Amino acid sequence: MKGMTWRISTIIATVLFSFYLLTPTFLKFSKGVSIPKISKPSDPWYYNVLPSEVLKLGLDLRGGLHLVLGIDFQEVHRDAVSKLKSQFKDVADREKLTGFKFDTTQDNFITVGFTNVQDWKNLDKALMRDLGQFVDFDSEIANSAKFRMTALWESQVNQRAIEQSLETLRNRIDEFGIAEPIIQKQGEEKILVQFPGLQEPGRLKEIIARTAKLSFQIERSGPEENGSPSISELNKLISQFITEKKIVLSETEPITKHLRELNIYLNGKIPSGTEVLFQKKSNINTKIAEYIPYLLDRDALVTGEDLQDAHYSFDSETQQPIVNFELTSLGATKFEKATGENVGKYMAIVLDSNVHSAPRIKSKIGGGRAMIEMSSQGRSDAEVLNDAKDTSLVLRSGALPARLEFLEERVVGPSLGADAIKAGTYSLIAGLTLVFLFMGIYYKTSGLFANLALLLNGLFIVAILAAFEGTLTLPGLAGITLTLGMAVDANVLILEHMREELSIGKSLGMALAEGYHRAFSAIIDSHLTTIIAGIVLLSFGYGPIRGFAVTLLIGLVASLYTSVFITRVIFDYFVVVKGKKTISI
Repeated sequence: MKGMTWRISTIIATVLFSFYLLTPTFLKFSKGVSIPKISKPSDPWYYNVLPSEVLKLGLDLRGGLHLVLGIDFQEVHRDAVSKLKSQFKDVADREKLTGFKFDTTQDNFITVGFTNVQDWKNLDKALMRDLGQFVDFDSEIANSAKFRMTALWESQVNQRAIEQSLETLRNRIDEFGIAEPIIQKQGEEKILVQFPGLQEPGRLKEIIARTAKLSFQIERSGPEENGSPSISELNKLISQFITEKKIVLSETEPITKHLRELNIYLNGKIPSGTEVLFQKKSNINTKIAEYIPYLLDRDALVTGEDLQDAHYSFDSETQQPIVNFELTSLGATKFEKATGENVGKYMAIVLDSNVHSAPRIKSKIGGGRAMIEMSSQGRSDAEVLNDAKDTSLVLRSGALPARLEFLEERVVGPSLGADAIKAGTYSLIAGLTLVFLFMGIYYKTSGLFANLALLLNGLFIVAILAAFEGTLTLPGLAGITLTLGMAVDANVLILEHMREELSIGKSLGMALAEGYHRAFSAIIDSHLTTIIAGIVLLSFGYGPIRGFAVTLLIGLVASLYTSVFITRVIFDYFVVVKGKKTISI
């Protein structure tokens, strides 16, 4: 009897706790409900005592939308280099060194123009002292030096971009109201997004793809700007670019798709530190879009990083949807100072590299509040309203560090998922039935003990998955099937060793002890080697491979518990407590 009480209590506790963890899952799939994180007074009483975690079905079982997204790291590097350029200016101001011209190139270098060689040497020392971990010296020609980001800092910038993109996507999707999304890093430079049960992805894809990078940039085209081309000259340069690059423009291939290539082409033809962006205007009757070019300062007065809140409303005069936003206290100060310094000039409101409007700054703007007018040209009222809602949503949830590209997209129909569930369930039931019959017929009572352990093994696997809000996929079902097979194999090893001990005349108690002792090393070896393989799959695989690895690892741990501990307790109970001298084996 020594130790039997706590061992039996442990088994009962783990079984009851597993059922407790699976109760929300059972309620969800049988009655179409789920346990909320925060219960309301109208909720049933059991919402307060049951866990909220449920076992989720993967895309291949439930159907839905599968996306693999890539990040435009060129844009990420451009923003990082722009920030470093500002730090270069700060270092020069702090060292009280003047006469320098700082700029960035289209291939993401920082250039420093200088006239006094000694001042340049002093600045170079200060830059390496303060920013040496971020930039490397590249080259020096005449009175100009070039710097580039260090490989280490570029890697960290990429990693931060991935992390920011993941967090931003989670915030947007939470606000959009999609339940149980799967958003995770895939490899080193991609993002996997899955929406089980979603069949109409149109508007959601638009929200995901929107960078929501807001900026206020001063316009530099016009006769009053020295060295800047006029509007007609700018249009001529753009026409030359289209002709030389042999670009065929169409509704699906507008000039805005070639922005980066265009600005590289215009390098040296437009003032340094400027870029060309476009405003789209559609004809109400013909629906034909016209793209109006703007020559803007590349450095923004204020960006979305200074944004505190955004919401949509309606203009009191026109009754058209607008997006109101509020800046942080620091952003409001910067905005007021910048508008005060540029009174009389045009300020473009740019969202996702598209110019929404470019009003003239009549006076200094304080208060930290502004708005974006939503263009209604060529669109219905419902489309304009949805645009205002979506714009406020993406601004409020944060900007992506760069444009996302849809590298892979597929929609899995619910009928395919239902067929997969049916086929997987039938195969699992058929396989388990054959195993149960074999164990019961061949090993008799001992085989029934092994079958009971096998059932508990399956219970523990799905309970652990539910507890950690795991997702059960088709490869996951394969992992469960494999671990159940290994659990049977462990029981067969034990029973065969017990048979050998009984055949040489040992008592049931001695045969029981020797059977477990002799089988233990082989069971541990087989499980340990498979666990190592599972860890490798989990570490380096993704998608279906990770789903298989997760259920495999959980199943192997559960298999050790059921085959080595639970079956031993059952045998000990009948031999030690009940005093059985024989058990059919």
